[in-house]
Amino acid sequence: MSIFNKITATFQKSRKVLQKTLEEYVTFSSEAKQLTLKKKTVLLLCQQAQSRVEKVKSLQPDSDEGLIAIIEHQQIQVQLHFTPEKITLGEKDIEGELRLLKPPQFDSDSIVYRYLIASWNMFLGGKIPNGALPQGVKVEKNKIYYTLPRNQSQLLDSLFHNLEKGSTLTTNLKQGDLVIETSVSLNLNDLKLQNFLQMLNIIKDNKNDDASV
Repeated sequence: MSIFNKITATFQKSRKVLQKTLEEYVTFSSEAKQLTLKKKTVLLLCQQAQSRVEKVKSLQPDSDEGLIAIIEHQQIQVQLHFTPEKITLGEKDIEGELRLLKPPQFDSDSIVYRYLIASWNMFLGGKIPNGALPQGVKVEKNKIYYTLPRNQSQLLDSLFHNLEKGSTLTTNLKQGDLVIETSVSLNLNDLKLQNFLQMLNIIKDNKNDDASV
């Protein structure tokens, strides 16, 4: 076998191993125009969100549908059971839509805060005033709408950087797997593979490794 053939065979073998590893985290269905983030990936993303956002005390997939988040503000804990439904890729911003699967549940170890929660439920019916929410977030009935700068989402940039501005992604999270439907077919070549794996900490950034030497 010539050197060129050996190099080609080694490259193809490495690509197959990498693709097999990747399939543990993400799969494609070109015909259905779907991309699925496997439960393993969703768990990694939940862990990253939990470690980076101080007020998020817990975030994990529900065994049936959606995600369950526990958020703590001052001495009040809020449990949210929600599922992502839609993401629109704007030129500079991302607009998302979540659906609450259950009404928010509030709790506190403080007796004073428990009285406040009971009064809030009685007089406001558990409705969260939009003025009390972070900028770019609003609630309408069982829907939560949010807006964030597009450059803050490494995940969407790694997976959908080829999609046109204004494209809408339909999302569905069942039993830990996040299924994303797009308007066009996707394949492995559309993925910023290295960025995706680095984001999940599956491989390290060589620049960071060099800097630490």
